[in-house]
Amino acid sequence: MRLSRSVGRGVRAAVVGVAVVAVIGACGGQHGSGTAVAFTARTPGGMVPSAGTMEQTKQAVEQRAGTLGVGKTTVTVDADMLTITVAGDDGTAARRLGRSGRLLLRPVLAGKPFQAGPGKTLPGKDVRQSLDPAVQTATLAGIDCKQPDPLRGADDATLPLVTCAAAGDTAYLLGPAVVDGKELTDAKGSMDTRTARYGVNLTLTDIGVRQYTQYTATNVGKQLAFEVDSQVLSAPVIQSDVLTSQSGFGPVIPSAVLGNQSQLVGNFTKDAADDIATTLRLGALPAILTPRG
Repeated sequence: MRLSRSVGRGVRAAVVGVAVVAVIGACGGQHGSGTAVAFTARTPGGMVPSAGTMEQTKQAVEQRAGTLGVGKTTVTVDADMLTITVAGDDGTAARRLGRSGRLLLRPVLAGKPFQAGPGKTLPGKDVRQSLDPAVQTATLAGIDCKQPDPLRGADDATLPLVTCAAAGDTAYLLGPAVVDGKELTDAKGSMDTRTARYGVNLTLTDIGVRQYTQYTATNVGKQLAFEVDSQVLSAPVIQSDVLTSQSGFGPVIPSAVLGNQSQLVGNFTKDAADDIATTLRLGALPAILTPRG
């Protein structure tokens, strides 16, 4: 595979087109001139964060607000609860600020279209990250992709994961992560001028590129899931040095070429691409925030 080298920092770029659907839930109450959205904070291990971590998370949310230009934002902390209020906002911007923004690249081990039915559930970490193949199969068959996700960015990158597409139309069994978002150095929304479709450019460190290319070189024909906050945003099929974006059950869409020439494709708006790119570029929050209510 050919890889480009960034100028000045020795960082090589892996450019990929990611089809993204942002899913936002509802919670919160009126507070002043905006809707206050309360979140419960947890560490990636599911523990109550320390006061120091809560303060770091507060500062990170305030930094996000300034970078995104969402308007006057108030962030308060009370024990393990963090509340975000954006002036003139109905809660949408506040929930966007509270997204973890953690990116993981995981192999797709299995997938199936989601079909609603009785008895479907969205269980917690122990069940969805089990190492038991029988539990994995049963969870994949019984997962409810229409419920709010209790994991929301708290999954263990070193374990398998049963989860859903952000669009809620596909359930996946994913393997342990082959690339962690910690190796992401930049993310930008971009349009492919030939197709007029928007995608997201991801720039990885040398370590990230090495992990990425080592996996893709030996797994041609398999899917690689781009997971953000425990949801699959895209699951491209690896075809030599070409990725083809598909859910595994829909039409194949050319998505990206690694190397000096890049082909970017997405199925979302410019604003959506820029929004996701900014969230990823700012990095994951120190604590994982789950909306209350």
